[in-house]
Amino acid sequence: MKQRLRLLLQAPFFMLLLGITASMALADLPQQRKALDELQAAKKADDPMPLLESARNRIAKANKGNKGGDKEDVLDKIDEAIKELKAGNKPKMEQKINAAIANLHQGKDKSKRPK
Repeated sequence: MKQRLRLLLQAPFFMLLLGITASMALADLPQQRKALDELQAAKKADDPMPLLESARNRIAKANKGNKGGDKEDVLDKIDEAIKELKAGNKPKMEQKINAAIANLHQGKDKSKRPK
């Protein structure tokens, strides 16, 4: 009887904890989508720098953590794209953006997998 009562009292706490964790995870999805949109737009923009910087800031501020290094990889690729843009090498910039997009998708796929 005591054990059942204890379980009944603990269940709401765990449900609350699960809800908070899930809401934190879902909060980043709109930011990731916006970052992806900005990266895609940067490839075609006359002045891609503001888009690259904004996408980088969105990814850097994401609170999901570093899923197996993917977040850092995305940031590194965006930094490399910015470097290529400053060097005037738009084709290389596009390659780096494509790599950042691929890494971002890879990280999103990992976050959907059951643990």
